[in-house]
Amino acid sequence: MQRSKVDIFFFMMQTSGTSNLADQPITNAYHEPRAFTDASPDLYPYLQHRNSLTPYAQRTTDLTVISTGLSSGVKTYIIMPPTIYGIGTGFFNRLTIQVPTIMRSALRTGQVLQLGANDGDVECVQCEDLADLYILMARRVVRGESEDMPSGARGIYFASTSRYTWGEFAAGIAKALFEVGGIKTKEVKKVGLEEAAKEWTGGHQLLCELNFGSKYVAHFFFFFFFLFHCHLSERILLGYLFRWWKFEANPMDELYFIVSERAQTPAAV
Repeated sequence: MQRSKVDIFFFMMQTSGTSNLADQPITNAYHEPRAFTDASPDLYPYLQHRNSLTPYAQRTTDLTVISTGLSSGVKTYIIMPPTIYGIGTGFFNRLTIQVPTIMRSALRTGQVLQLGANDGDVECVQCEDLADLYILMARRVVRGESEDMPSGARGIYFASTSRYTWGEFAAGIAKALFEVGGIKTKEVKKVGLEEAAKEWTGGHQLLCELNFGSKYVAHFFFFFFFLFHCHLSERILLGYLFRWWKFEANPMDELYFIVSERAQTPAAV
């Protein structure tokens, strides 16, 4: 990463995730009582501290992006979405992670699994809403209107629009699969970390706990920054983008896509 000497500027937008901030309630390896906000000035040192305790590949990557940007003079923006759901509109991967992973597991085993008895709060965002945030941020940078838009150590942005619990999440998936005949029971089976990791993350227990059983509440403060520092058309789009509805963990849009995929290529699940 290097800043050009000609009349061209570079910036980097890095896709990350709030599992960087997640606690570990199953193993009790780390407990985090606070709710985070992306306006907090201590996020960067906090991430450094967490990574010194437990190295995590995604967090290590983000820290490297920030430090390299600071040393090279390139503005960096880290976008940290929580659980993403919905069907994408691109040409390549159109599915998210948690919802399809648990669905495919249930289609294989005949029952939806939930990691432990943990029912902590986590947050979520719909994939097209998240894509709109990227457009808004990139547009401001390209237009040269990013002077007041934090970058580098302060350029960490959350993108949540709603909140749910892991219990609601699992129950919603079980209900959806049961209603279309994908599984024969709506009952959710609670399993330990070893079994869940084997089923969902190829045996990687840290990855499983942080992404399928942790608590992370990350408030998107910079929504208000964009609201008061953008063009009228962008304000209208933001009003649509961040609709504050209660997430009912009803992943029917992804469900039909996955069931159709399974019918055509059973080996895919």
